[in-house]
Amino acid sequence: MGRTIAPLLVLLVSCEALGPRLMAAQDSVIVIDPDAPAPPDSLTQFGPPPEVLRSALKLFNDSSTTRLVGDLTLPAASLWQGSFGLYRGVLRVYGRVRGPVVVINGDLIVAPGGVIQGDVVLIGGRFQVLPGGRHEGTARRYAERAAVSRGSDGLLVVRDRRRSLADLSSARASFQTGQIRTTLSLETARAYNRIEGLPVVFGPTFLGDATPGIELRLDVRGIFRTAQDQSKLRGNLGYLVRHEWRLGASHNLGFGARVYDVIETIEDQPLSRGESGLASFLFQRDYHDYFLTSGRGAYAFAQPRPGLRLEASYRDDEERTVGANDPISLFRNADRWRPNPLIDDGHFRTFRLRFDLDSRNNKESPTNGWLLQAQYEYSNSDDASPVILPRTIRAPIPTGREYHFGKLWVDARRYARLDPRTRFNLRIVGGGWVTGDPLPIQRRLSLGGTELLPGYDFRQFTCAPTGFVDPASAGFCDRSVVAQAELRRRVNLGLTYRFRNPDLYDLDRVIGIDHADLVLFGNAGDAWLSGVGPGRVPNDRVPNFNEWAKDVGFGIDTGSWGVYAAKALTGHQPIRLSFRLQRRF
Repeated sequence: MGRTIAPLLVLLVSCEALGPRLMAAQDSVIVIDPDAPAPPDSLTQFGPPPEVLRSALKLFNDSSTTRLVGDLTLPAASLWQGSFGLYRGVLRVYGRVRGPVVVINGDLIVAPGGVIQGDVVLIGGRFQVLPGGRHEGTARRYAERAAVSRGSDGLLVVRDRRRSLADLSSARASFQTGQIRTTLSLETARAYNRIEGLPVVFGPTFLGDATPGIELRLDVRGIFRTAQDQSKLRGNLGYLVRHEWRLGASHNLGFGARVYDVIETIEDQPLSRGESGLASFLFQRDYHDYFLTSGRGAYAFAQPRPGLRLEASYRDDEERTVGANDPISLFRNADRWRPNPLIDDGHFRTFRLRFDLDSRNNKESPTNGWLLQAQYEYSNSDDASPVILPRTIRAPIPTGREYHFGKLWVDARRYARLDPRTRFNLRIVGGGWVTGDPLPIQRRLSLGGTELLPGYDFRQFTCAPTGFVDPASAGFCDRSVVAQAELRRRVNLGLTYRFRNPDLYDLDRVIGIDHADLVLFGNAGDAWLSGVGPGRVPNDRVPNFNEWAKDVGFGIDTGSWGVYAAKALTGHQPIRLSFRLQRRF
């Protein structure tokens, strides 16, 4: 049996999982998805919201601001006029301050008799006005510490963020030629899987202005699939070429076109692609299924305001089954990989509408705001070759006429801060078939596993009839819905070690765990077949809540990784432990 020897880089990247910030983003692995929105041009910093940090640093570094480091006490009867900034210490005010005050990674205490007449910005500490003290002005407080360093000139700068898996496994070089900026990239560790092994993505990006107010972008990506294809159902090289035009002074309107030959996932749960890729390489456990899609498409989008994006897209492609191969895994390498399921092969023409609204105050660790995502797709085919399934799952897909279906998917999340250290988050996610013929296998659903219902086994709810043997454990459900709630409480651990940079007065490298979230959570959900007949739920209904699967649990989330224990409340299920490299949601 042929095996692919993954590059040494994969082993090094895997070991990084034991260090801080293996995956810094919601999913730090770059996913090649022909219909994914273009990535934002700005980086999100850890800690307080970026705009708050920029404003605080501007005030602290202003030449008119008096800047101090460490503890300071302003005695009674003293008067300070003008802007005041303090870094890494405790400022105790017994006298009077007239002017704005900014405290970064420190505490501010207004003692009895003390007065601050001015606005206060405090990041990474406490702001206390004791009885007898007074503050006249607005106060903005953020519990998250700021990732900043103090230079030899006494000014604060944003400290380099901890490198993510994507940073560690990529190389980039950029240069400018006239109005065109070119970036050459070579990227690996992009979701190791049993189909491609380690996909290596390479190619240039060209970015420039055609005219004032019109920005052009051309991405050319080749994909080298390192796993030898034993089934001969796909090639060793894939590609994604995207040409995009952005219009307006803020580039909030645009359109583009794509051609592609990529491997896509059938479902995104029960784990992110990055986590599934690491589990695949380490333990030969791939938690996703895949199919090959090749074709072309076009899209247009509008961003009326920050955080709101509307997109319409059309694609004409061929979707084909791909077989599991035999890439190497670090442990359990003698085991056999789970088979990849057959899909309904054919040419599909798909129209999609997508809505995204993001009002979160921080993309990495939100404490307030909404994230709403909705997508509707309508697809048809003249030559679909359906897989034969039991009639209890799906009636035969009609032949001799156009096959068509519609699917809706919604993900709504609410983040709320109850106090500086306590947060409550709520999520409702679900959807599925809404119109037309039965869904093809590559659009069907399942539940169970680490992401949505961690108290249950992987794909415990697949809607497969009793006695139906499916070694691929594919999902066959028409619809699913899950509600998730969690209560988070921030606790300080202080388990860190800091490296000093000789060029800086302050410390700019930190390893370990400074703080973590204690998480209490509960989930409830169900997946089902829709329609008329035994074991089905009518199209205009959802299952009774009493029939939903439910679990509860607790865990600790350090921001870099999390460990959770969950117990199912229905059926006789053991307590299940899970290890995550990103937030639950």
